[in-house]
Amino acid sequence: MRIPISWLEEFLELGDIDPEEIAEVLSLRSVEATLDTFGVELEGVYAGKVISAEPHPERSDLLVLLVDLGPKGKVRLVTKDTGIAQGVVVLVAPAGSKVGGRTVDKKAFGSVVSEGLVLSPEDLGLDDASEGVLKVYEDIDPGTDVRTLLGFGEPILELDITPNRGDMLSVRGVARDISALLGLPKRNRTIPDLGDLGEIPIEVLDGDCHRYRGVVLEGLRVGVSPISVRRKLWQAGFRTINSVVDITNYVMVQEGQPLHAFDLDKLEGGIKVRSAKKGEIIRTLEGTEVTLSEEILVIADERRPVAVAGVIGGKETAVDMNTRSVLLESAYFDPKRVRRSSKKLGIQTESSYRFERNVDKEWVDEAQNVAVDLITRIAGGKVVAVRDVYPKRYEPRKVFLQMGRFIRYSGSEFRAEEVSRILTALEIPHEVKRCGVEVIVPSHRAFDLERDVDIIEEIMRVKGYESFPSEELKLPSRADFKEEPADLVADYLRARGLSEVINISYEEEELYRTLGLSLPEVEIVNPLVPSQRFLRSSLIPSLVRTAVYNDSHYNYDVAIFEVGRVFRRDGEELRVGILLKGTASTFPEREYDHRDLMTLVQGIARVLGSEVVTEMSDLPFLHPHVQAKVLKGSEEVGFLGRLHPSVERDLGLRGKVFLAELSVDKLWVETRTYVYEEPAKFPPVIRDLSLLVDKNLSVGKLLNEIRSHMGGMVEEVKVFDVYTGEKVGEGKKSVGVRIVFRSRERSLSSDEIGSVVEDLVCRLRERFGVEFR
Repeated sequence: MRIPISWLEEFLELGDIDPEEIAEVLSLRSVEATLDTFGVELEGVYAGKVISAEPHPERSDLLVLLVDLGPKGKVRLVTKDTGIAQGVVVLVAPAGSKVGGRTVDKKAFGSVVSEGLVLSPEDLGLDDASEGVLKVYEDIDPGTDVRTLLGFGEPILELDITPNRGDMLSVRGVARDISALLGLPKRNRTIPDLGDLGEIPIEVLDGDCHRYRGVVLEGLRVGVSPISVRRKLWQAGFRTINSVVDITNYVMVQEGQPLHAFDLDKLEGGIKVRSAKKGEIIRTLEGTEVTLSEEILVIADERRPVAVAGVIGGKETAVDMNTRSVLLESAYFDPKRVRRSSKKLGIQTESSYRFERNVDKEWVDEAQNVAVDLITRIAGGKVVAVRDVYPKRYEPRKVFLQMGRFIRYSGSEFRAEEVSRILTALEIPHEVKRCGVEVIVPSHRAFDLERDVDIIEEIMRVKGYESFPSEELKLPSRADFKEEPADLVADYLRARGLSEVINISYEEEELYRTLGLSLPEVEIVNPLVPSQRFLRSSLIPSLVRTAVYNDSHYNYDVAIFEVGRVFRRDGEELRVGILLKGTASTFPEREYDHRDLMTLVQGIARVLGSEVVTEMSDLPFLHPHVQAKVLKGSEEVGFLGRLHPSVERDLGLRGKVFLAELSVDKLWVETRTYVYEEPAKFPPVIRDLSLLVDKNLSVGKLLNEIRSHMGGMVEEVKVFDVYTGEKVGEGKKSVGVRIVFRSRERSLSSDEIGSVVEDLVCRLRERFGVEFR
């Protein structure tokens, strides 16, 4: 929204206050505001009165003007606008002047030399409905500087109004706020009063029209608006049309109340405010035909809709230069209904923008009275009828602000006199009481003042947040931080060099079918994207899709994870998914393999306070010989393995892809005891064992057996090699296991460890048929 500072001066005594200060205070305490300067660059451009207008001697499409520029002399000009008559004031850029950065030169049109340029609205960057040059019909002194006449160079406030501050969508509203913020006195205004007069057939048939006031004016002479009106509208960013329409826009900007004028002679019967009938059509002021539905509120006459209530008028009843009588509408329509109509039709106007944010229901008549006064002074005519239909009167709510509550929220004393001064400046009725203040919410703030905290906010912002005391935040000496399992897992994986990805929870069925997974159980009734109609039941499809996307963009080395929820009919579950692919390290060069995945899975389990083992699995989308299910005790908590080579080929993935998915909820142990040990003082004893075992025996089960049998003497057990081939025989595999022994009390001897290892091999032979190589 654009408001010229000069317009504000009609409401406030600004004195010598800097416009920059106004913009800064508004931004800090009210709405975001910036300053702009109105108009294009002009130098040596003046208003001139046409002394004579003669046809060009050689061209019938041109007119030769003699224009008086007062002290600047007379100039002869040639123009294509043949509608210019003697006595009209035009804006002249003589040769040598500058308009918008370009210099005007003399130009010959046949035998006549034009000594400058007669300016059009387009030349000046103005939006005007009239064709040809810009004409002024008031008595302007020849030689008047056009910059002064049009207000070029004036500062303009550009405001970004939040949806809850509809009261700021007018000059009057902004002036009220500035008055309160800067303590500036307001100027007194006198608005003519119009009581009910005559008869106007108005029927309000829909409850979403809370108030409808109509005024009939007759004997009008519709023409071009005075330059003072047009200047303000141009500065506010509006297009000028004609005197009556311009005044409705002028009052909307000034008072915040949208108005609409119907050509009374084009109406058929009385006015009815009703819901549209299905299939009704209206041709809007923009010239487009739109089909209406029952949810749209319209203004209609006896035969058809003539306006979409609060949004846009109809072309058939528009006011033009031939109009002699008008019905001037001022109304209050339900904000939600106006927004629904606007969205349904895809039409947003300055009118709908204000109605959606709530206009002042109690100012409907006053704003209209301002418009009527302007119309009768500018376009002539007289008022012959006034009718105000007000079925849903404004009932102000009362809000009591307790003194103690203000102190608790603001950290400042409650000064009744100061609070009263601020509320008075904001035009909010109130009564100061012994323990607080009772506020009667005015109609212009009915949209956003609902509770006592809203009143506290108003007092604090007007006073200035910087004026309230601030204290350092005091934290307890011993903070109690709750560990979140999702954060623990993410921190661990990021520390291991993986990148976190976040995918949406909506899935397509195509990738599930490619992977051979069951379709998700939870289907969305109204999906945003029709193909994404499921809530995911696994994190794996999303991770695979990310890998495919990276491959298509030549990024073949991927180490990613996601911590997120999956969905079933019986609830949700927090899981972590991992995908490794490509180069794990450059020096030495090494690609990711299943051992990297196993290390991460075991690390996640430890971070969450659990121990896990692995057993063979038979998931169809994983490599038949490189996969395992992950167990916590006897409970399955996830899986890991390599993506099936055929799936890798179908998806066009380059290289081997390793995947894991674990249930964070099942692995998480909330209550844990941390034991801190000092570094060992005695050296370790290391033994490497080569064990020949059944091919189907889980290596995880083998390692767990070793750990449980050896007890506290074993510091670490890990696999350093797994081999299958002809050398070990069919149905067998060789597993290389490294065991690190260490005692915290003494040094261990080789003989002692040898005896323990022999005992271990015997036990493994009995349990699993293991042979020692």
